Amino acid sequence: MKKLVLSIFIFCLINTLNAQQIALNFESFPGVAYRGGGGYFYGGGGLEVTYQHDFKQGRIRGGLEYRIIDWGNQIGLNVAYNHPYFVHNAWRVSGTSGLQLGLALFRQRPLFVYGLEYSPEVEWQSGKRFFANAGLGIRYTNSPKYRNFGTINSVLELPIKIGFGFRLGKRS
Repeated sequence: MKKLVLSIFIFCLINTLNAQQIALNFESFPGVAYRGGGGYFYGGGGLEVTYQHDFKQGRIRGGLEYRIIDWGNQIGLNVAYNHPYFVHNAWRVSGTSGLQLGLALFRQRPLFVYGLEYSPEVEWQSGKRFFANAGLGIRYTNSPKYRNFGTINSVLELPIKIGFGFRLGKRS
């Protein structure tokens, strides 16, 4: 009975809140430079689940990211602000500035990882609740303790994101 009451409460809450979105992004991380050198490398692929809420002109965004890299896996908590540059009918061009705090999942002991990212994005919104987005950005990622395992502990990548999402509640 408690689960039913909680489910009804959450359903009613979601349908009365404005301007919230849930999105799923598929990511690829081609790299262009690393500590000690430069040149192309592939930094793996990933999946990001985000929640965003309209705030003033832009959106506040938070999410979880899971990334598969050739040497292991990485998880991260992302926070960002998305600022629109152009909005016309169903199209929106914006830029997202973000910070990532995470862990590189090593068997012995996970290592702290942080990242800074800026990503221009294009979004198309249907007349209903669905939207699709794509972006190409730049991300600096560093794991200070990785120096104990190898020489490359920081990278500069050009993340590519393609995703889709849904607006929750009423559209404002």
